[in-house]
Amino acid sequence: MAKKIEDYTKEELLDHIKDLKKRKKFGLVWEDKPEQVATDCEINLPVLQEVSGRAITVNKGSFAHLIIEGDNYHSLSTLNYTHADAIDVIYIDPPYNTGNKDFIYNDRYIDREDAFRHSKWLSFMSKRLLLAKPLLKDSGVIFISIGEDEYAELKMLCDQVFGEENYVTNFLWEKTQHFGRQKVNFYSDGDFILCYAKNLVTSSGLREVLVEYTKSEFEDAPLYNASNPEAVLVFPAKSVKFNIADGKYSKTTDSKYALLDTVVVKNGINQNDLKLRFRSRWSAGKVLSEAIAGTTYWVKSGKFAIRAIYADGKVSNESPKQILFSNKNNEFVSKSRFGLKVGTNEEASSELRELVGDQNIFNYPKPVSLISYLLSLYYREDDHPKDITILDFFAGSGTTGQSVMQLNQLDTGKRQFILCTNNENGIAENVAYKRIKAVTKKTHQNVRYFKTDFVSKQKTNDQTRLAMVNRCTDMIRIRENTFVEVINKATFKLFKDDDHYTAIIFDPLKIPEFIKQIEGVDSRKPVHLYIFSYSAYAHDQDIPETKLDYTTCPIPESILEVYQRIFRLEQINV
Repeated sequence: MAKKIEDYTKEELLDHIKDLKKRKKFGLVWEDKPEQVATDCEINLPVLQEVSGRAITVNKGSFAHLIIEGDNYHSLSTLNYTHADAIDVIYIDPPYNTGNKDFIYNDRYIDREDAFRHSKWLSFMSKRLLLAKPLLKDSGVIFISIGEDEYAELKMLCDQVFGEENYVTNFLWEKTQHFGRQKVNFYSDGDFILCYAKNLVTSSGLREVLVEYTKSEFEDAPLYNASNPEAVLVFPAKSVKFNIADGKYSKTTDSKYALLDTVVVKNGINQNDLKLRFRSRWSAGKVLSEAIAGTTYWVKSGKFAIRAIYADGKVSNESPKQILFSNKNNEFVSKSRFGLKVGTNEEASSELRELVGDQNIFNYPKPVSLISYLLSLYYREDDHPKDITILDFFAGSGTTGQSVMQLNQLDTGKRQFILCTNNENGIAENVAYKRIKAVTKKTHQNVRYFKTDFVSKQKTNDQTRLAMVNRCTDMIRIRENTFVEVINKATFKLFKDDDHYTAIIFDPLKIPEFIKQIEGVDSRKPVHLYIFSYSAYAHDQDIPETKLDYTTCPIPESILEVYQRIFRLEQINV
């Protein structure tokens, strides 16, 4: 438990004062409020235990999505062992802290009259974001939905956690088409979605992490962009194809485009420079450099709405717009590269009702189309990858899970979701799980269900290690993504996926017996050996001569090292 002020020595208090003096005096500063779920971890170490009765197996493959029930502080702590540097995309929809019973801290609702309302929310969020950051790959991104009550605080907090240089953008999502939510001075029809990258800037420059869609070989795209200022662009002679009659043209039929000089069209090609003024997504320099690279341009009608025709092998990436419009009749409505238009809160409620029926547990879910849109933006190494891992640690009604499974259906992808949610008012069991189970009937994807549990620190370090090793099997299975059981003995266990085996050896004296047994099962696939040890010794010298391709890891030492970093536990001697 955390110390009370009267328990500190004079020297400790003086050290604390010195530390306070070193802290910054400008920027986001708040009074950190202790949180019971965090302080509990000083004596109770979180682990994961599978609820086998809730596993959903609809195909014979080993691939499976994960649902983790429990406080997300504990879930994130275990994921720091199982999924460090392994997550591609995080999406979260945390409490907005409106003061209207949407945020619980230390088992109490926080209302607007609470003098420490913002401090408690920042303490809550900072702990979880600091646990989430190490999970992201260097190429990873995080999306965070938020309302206006904590938007400013969240932006500054994320600047601290992820670095201001890794800020990508802030989306404004048009969350409703029903304007009955009138407040004094404005209508509440928008939510913010902050986006940060783990590492946006590399030695070669700014990384491209969000791409709405890619246009490639011989495709054409409009150059007009209504959100940009007007610019004068010159298209070199013989670089523009026309679908209008040959002749001389000095004006257009569309007020958005102005011809500044007469252009001569002969044989469907401009014979002189075409000079146009309009709102372009490209600069004048970009037009010339593209023409040199082989890009040509196209005018289809007297409107002179000019388009780019990309050269052989040329690829153009379209970035997402900051405003995500949801009105289906709006020509600028946001839609993914799969053609799915972004929806509203009302659509989200209808989607949830169809899958789980009427429920009074979760209000204001996000639409599947919005999450699918955000996930489909993720861009890595010149491609939209289909085998990414997505984490949502405020999973709520399970929208992110449904989005991932349906995206996999669209392009035969192998995206994996990890949903973390508590079971307050039965939301994990009766909403999120029920929803995912319904979706699996159509998407035919497997799901595993886990709960957080705890191992209490024992009187001695060795006793703690023994208690921990007997409870860490499921964490290792998750880390290795091996869920198919091959051998189940008291002294060792073996699991597999399509690519490798995972062995957990509880008694090092049984190593020779295990090696002999697995050689009889399969000696071709790599084997990852997790072997109990009272120290960091991985028992490499105790492995008998074998043709197996194997690696070794001491347990629970590898887990305790992670927890020592997270919880600042008293050092367990090795």
